[in-house]
Amino acid sequence: MDYPKSVAGVGLVNGKFIDENEQTGQQGSLIPALWGNDVTDEILAVQVAGGQVPDETKTNQLLLAIQKLIQQGAGVLAFSLTDLPTTNIGPIIVKEVMEVWGWSSSAYFTGYRSPLCGRPLDGHTASPLPSEVDATGGVLSKTAYAGLWGYARENNLVVLQANWTANIGAHYFVDVDANSFRVPDLRNMFRRYTGTDVDTANARALGSRQLDALQNITGTWSNDILRDTTNASGAFAAGPGNGSGATGTSGSGNGFTFDASRVARTSSETRGRNVAFMPRLHT
Repeated sequence: MDYPKSVAGVGLVNGKFIDENEQTGQQGSLIPALWGNDVTDEILAVQVAGGQVPDETKTNQLLLAIQKLIQQGAGVLAFSLTDLPTTNIGPIIVKEVMEVWGWSSSAYFTGYRSPLCGRPLDGHTASPLPSEVDATGGVLSKTAYAGLWGYARENNLVVLQANWTANIGAHYFVDVDANSFRVPDLRNMFRRYTGTDVDTANARALGSRQLDALQNITGTWSNDILRDTTNASGAFAAGPGNGSGATGTSGSGNGFTFDASRVARTSSETRGRNVAFMPRLHT
């Protein structure tokens, strides 16, 4: 569209707007109605094409519309964690984490958030990455981590502090006060997927904790074990000791011993084969 031309009485110079100058008598620029309307219509056309509803109280609609049009035609736009869009312009790339985030809207959170928000992670660095927080029972700001706090409430994972304490290791959160919330403490925990296991007829609930247990160790011994070691099996064996033979027998015996290490690897704790990572949550 052409600029308005210099016209006597409107104060335009070479198609440029100028200020009034009382000393020289130069008139200030007046915008011709036709040209002003054309400019307005062009701006509105871009806004509407970019999904914006024209609103005179907003001053960033043209920018948002252009961003969305670029995203639709040429790929996903990139933003910093500290400067995320406040309206939905489609999927975006978050620079610090190099992830594609989408717009999320629920009763508990509205805004851009990673689709992985809340997922337990095996932290492989000494300090959390920009997309992580330590899952060691710490307290976080509801404002700074609004997406994570929204995730906890959306999935019914918020419990009272007493319940959290009684179930340390569960994937539970606590509403500490108006400004902060507590995250799970996942240290020393192994992951187990929900479902019906051999110990219960009920499926496990998301985030619930289960106490440790030792797999049953068995063995046999007979009345003659104190004299005849061939009658011992499994974790049982004849051993040194005093005392008489078993009931119904005569003679002296050597006693018996029980040692699980005869049939299984043992330690001071029950555990599976494992490798250590830092417990983290995706934000």
